[in-house]
Amino acid sequence: MSSHGDRRLSTQVAFVDTWASASPSAMPIPDLLRGLEAVVVAVIDRNGELKDANRGFLLLMTRSSSTPQPADVRGLFVSPRFDDLVARRSDPFEGTIYRGLLSFGRTGTRVTSLRGTIYGYDSDLVLVAEHDIVGIQTLRATLLEVQDVLAEKQRHIAHLEHEVARLQDLSDAAMRDRDTLIDALAHGGRLPGE
Repeated sequence: MSSHGDRRLSTQVAFVDTWASASPSAMPIPDLLRGLEAVVVAVIDRNGELKDANRGFLLLMTRSSSTPQPADVRGLFVSPRFDDLVARRSDPFEGTIYRGLLSFGRTGTRVTSLRGTIYGYDSDLVLVAEHDIVGIQTLRATLLEVQDVLAEKQRHIAHLEHEVARLQDLSDAAMRDRDTLIDALAHGGRLPGE
């Protein structure tokens, strides 16, 4: 990793560690979820201010920006957009505002997609999401299949190249024989060496 990458990583870790220890919330995130990175949990007010978050969400923020802004995380929500989520009503039984694929990032950065749910809690939104492990496994299996097909195609191409070279050799030999025959006919029907 370059020294620039080392500095960026140390800045990310410093932000995550500093912010995580200083974030108060009306609905605190349980300690057992606080240190997880594969699971994203955040409490966000309806104005987009981050009230509390676990390590997974904080790392997601630092991947999208070198200077994360906990005061306004609305821009992190690519799909669905934060304003669209705020405009939705909570399900009266579960409190669910949205369930499905969530995409996070900023313009010009890598977008990260998670599978999760957003709940309404008092005047806040509570995000609980995870990296789509099944999707990743499916992509990995598809990639392995494509690599196998590619390897087979490369073997077939190598075989065809060998066959083309063999046919080219036969064609060259036939051309030499034709030229020899033409020369012989031109010299009165005698083959060279007779």
